[in-house]
Amino acid sequence: MKKNNWKLILLTHLLTYSLTHFLSADMEKIAEEKAAIRYTTTAKSKKKKVELYISKGDEYLLCGEYSYAIDYYDEARTLKKKNPKVYLRLGEAYRLADMKDEAIESYDKALKYGSKDIRNFLGLGIVYKSKYLYEKAEEFYKKAVELERNDTLALTGLADIYSEQGKYPQAIELYEKALSINPTDEIKLKLAMLNYLDGNENEIQKYNVISEYSTILNGYLELEKNPNNAISYFISADEYFLRAVAYLKKKDVLNAKKCLNLIISGKEDTLSKKLAIVLRKHIQ
Repeated sequence: MKKNNWKLILLTHLLTYSLTHFLSADMEKIAEEKAAIRYTTTAKSKKKKVELYISKGDEYLLCGEYSYAIDYYDEARTLKKKNPKVYLRLGEAYRLADMKDEAIESYDKALKYGSKDIRNFLGLGIVYKSKYLYEKAEEFYKKAVELERNDTLALTGLADIYSEQGKYPQAIELYEKALSINPTDEIKLKLAMLNYLDGNENEIQKYNVISEYSTILNGYLELEKNPNNAISYFISADEYFLRAVAYLKKKDVLNAKKCLNLIISGKEDTLSKKLAIVLRKHIQ
């Protein structure tokens, strides 16, 4: 056997041992924590035990350690199977861990058992939108807005849905309300773009977009006037789809295909990727 092969085998064994040791140590730590909780809560009420498990789950959720958060929330759920607070937290943890179906199931159970927390509706809106189920997402964002009319996450979430559906006046109205509550450059950019798409070009300048996002806006404005200039503005990975559109306007099919192929080869299953796949088939 070659010398380099021995090195590779040794390195593989070392990495496997290190990873196994790390995981077992981590699992041992969690097991010890749970044993300690069970010991200290022996004489406590079921309610106190549930609260303690929720508290530990919250700690891990804040640290971004979603699997451990789920583990503790499950302990709480085992003790009290119809607790809406537990199911809400499970929904949040599953959503952040990108476990969409589990998140939906947990949020639904939280609502079933009486939760009135806006995070249930926001969470369901976010998850359904990420699955491109816009009608379902719209339904839950609307409920969130009904529950709290000035919640900017609810307003912008619903506005995003209307924007995706091409309902620009409705989206503009909601973004305007969100802007009055929380004036950010991101919302200003969206309003500027939507007004452009809705044919209200005279409204664009009032938003005074001065952030790094303004280059994208300039690209939109140049798309109809001068595709050459538009291409130079669309420089980020997220804007390759728009660059492809600009190239097609110039009848430069080769470069349009290159931009679309870059999107299609990406790992994330974004809306731009889905659109790129469809467009690419039409320019074979």
